[in-house]
Amino acid sequence: MKQLVLHFSDTRLQILNAGSTEPLHSTHAIDFSKPFARDHLSTAIKEALVAHTLKELIWFGSDYTLFPIALFDPSKLVHYYELNHGKVNPNCHVSYQLIDNAGIAIIFSIPVWLYDYAKYELQAVQIKHAVGQQLQYCLINGPQSQVALFIEEKQFVMFAIQQGKLLGATTNEYQQVADVLYFLLAQQQKLQLPTPLPLLIFDTTTQFNTEEFQGLLRQFKDFENYTTQFQNSTYYQKQILCASSEVH
Repeated sequence: MKQLVLHFSDTRLQILNAGSTEPLHSTHAIDFSKPFARDHLSTAIKEALVAHTLKELIWFGSDYTLFPIALFDPSKLVHYYELNHGKVNPNCHVSYQLIDNAGIAIIFSIPVWLYDYAKYELQAVQIKHAVGQQLQYCLINGPQSQVALFIEEKQFVMFAIQQGKLLGATTNEYQQVADVLYFLLAQQQKLQLPTPLPLLIFDTTTQFNTEEFQGLLRQFKDFENYTTQFQNSTYYQKQILCASSEVH
């Protein structure tokens, strides 16, 4: 039977066909201010599961913390989370995912309604974090040294990796293309990354203006030795969100 990946954020649900050349099954806005919003989501998922099994449930949120696995104690999840993000919202549940090839645990919060829905309705064993999937992809499939940008709806995720080791991971809000460029410039100057360097950009939204970004990039000497590679949302869905769920 075909498999589904459910990818949630605070604004949308993407239902993805794992193993498909066109993985996007459907997209649904999440707005609980509207009546029966949760019922509509549940109905869409149930209809998709008629002909599919559920393989993965993935969440994206910007309030995550990376912590060395060697020092990680699952009983201290809330403590790790609150070190960077303050007191946990009572409507959120703190969870974690181990990224073994990076030696990193990612600690993050998910809405309580999603935790309960996954556990009791879908019987999902684990909710993974999109940043964990992104990082694993870069470490396994990307070059030894790289900068990777993942453009989400309202935020972007940036990884700086040198000789297979993670130098930095951050998520920031943006309103226009230039915001991403100027943050990248600040990180390049701060970290003194070597050049030439691959710059991998993944548009998860279909809305990012890559031509404008490239035009801005060419205006700065700091980036003249960067080799830029763009990947669209279909590639992102298939190779990163659905990759571990493909049936071979």
